[in-house]
Amino acid sequence: MKPTNFQRLRELNLYQQVAVAATLMERMLPNYQLFSQVMNYGDASLLRHTLDLVWEWLAVKKAKINFSRLADELAEVTPEINHFDCFGVYPAVDTATALDALLNGIEQRDGAELVNVAKISQASVARLIEYESAELDITSEAELKQHVRKHPLMQYEMDCLAELLEQVSAVRQFDWAQVKLLQQWVAEQGVSNLGMELAGEEQA
Repeated sequence: MKPTNFQRLRELNLYQQVAVAATLMERMLPNYQLFSQVMNYGDASLLRHTLDLVWEWLAVKKAKINFSRLADELAEVTPEINHFDCFGVYPAVDTATALDALLNGIEQRDGAELVNVAKISQASVARLIEYESAELDITSEAELKQHVRKHPLMQYEMDCLAELLEQVSAVRQFDWAQVKLLQQWVAEQGVSNLGMELAGEEQA
């Protein structure tokens, strides 16, 4: 049987796993940015800065970064779901939760936390598809799962992860040039993991 994306991700080394997780975060970040802008809540620049430090840790082998302090700051700008009456709070929470998993994964050298970033991204896509399918005539849990799995947005999410795994598994040493290539790859996709078009400055 062909290994799943998650299995392939588990087989990578820590630096490769961080590179995949950080690239997935680049695709999720616009979801928090939009929520923060629309609801005037949180601090999108803090998440951007935190992710930039992750890239620095990856590219600069002796970079000293206080990941537990960053995690504490992140917790302060993570929205409470029951405080907001809009769907956008869910992707925003998913983004912050995934970034927290990424920080934990690096600090604890824990590959399972880094795989969680990919799982959270995929779950975020599934939730949007389910939310948008509420009007459809879907009567069973199995039918809904099938609908989610076959949905173009979910297919795209899985294709992106597969392509990313392919790219990263070939890299033995990460430097700024490799980081730029991965960020450029996200910019070329032109959309977040939820299919939202990236604004110009996010593509820069």
